[in-house]
Amino acid sequence: MIGDIIDIEERHLEPAIKIVYAIKGNIKASDKYVITVSGESGCGKSTLALALQKVLEYEKITCFIFHMDDYFKLPPATNHEARLKDINHVGTKEVHLDLLQEHINAFKKGVVMIEKPLVHYKENNILSEGVDLSTFNVVIAEGTFTTLLNNIDTKILMLRNYLDTYENRKKRARDPIIPFNEKVLEIEHGIISPHASLGNILVDKNYGVKIKTE
Repeated sequence: MIGDIIDIEERHLEPAIKIVYAIKGNIKASDKYVITVSGESGCGKSTLALALQKVLEYEKITCFIFHMDDYFKLPPATNHEARLKDINHVGTKEVHLDLLQEHINAFKKGVVMIEKPLVHYKENNILSEGVDLSTFNVVIAEGTFTTLLNNIDTKILMLRNYLDTYENRKKRARDPIIPFNEKVLEIEHGIISPHASLGNILVDKNYGVKIKTE
């Protein structure tokens, strides 16, 4: 998403290094490997995804990131207005998860070019961009509901909830900290909290990494 500024710190690189070390063998054994990073707003999904990309590229593994925010059906301000009109608008139906799934499947099948949406946050607009998927060994899909996607090799879930992320969200200042927005996050929490059982790798609020075994 154009307009979102993300800083990677040492505390973000440490879990990324652990995760890449754990799955590097599987990645190198696969032509096309897909990772999802999911979690609640402000938990560090985008930052971890970028840290993973950085570590992978250090290992000479090319990586592209799909940001779920680009797949919202409405641009940010318009989507917020829809939520104000009807709080039941909040949830997976706000997002073209089906299109994101198509693009992941296309990558897996070896499709060369795709046209994907690209949200411009400040201009409240949805543009598009072409991506040459043939140049990447790995794609990461990061976003609140990406654990629900199929055809995924590794699912990473960040366990911090909307209460844990309050200070992060306040610092980021992308959305105002008001009762309505907190209600939205409470609804999202209700949707995503059961997803822990779907994750292969769990990252706790202190960036500790737990890798599930078979």
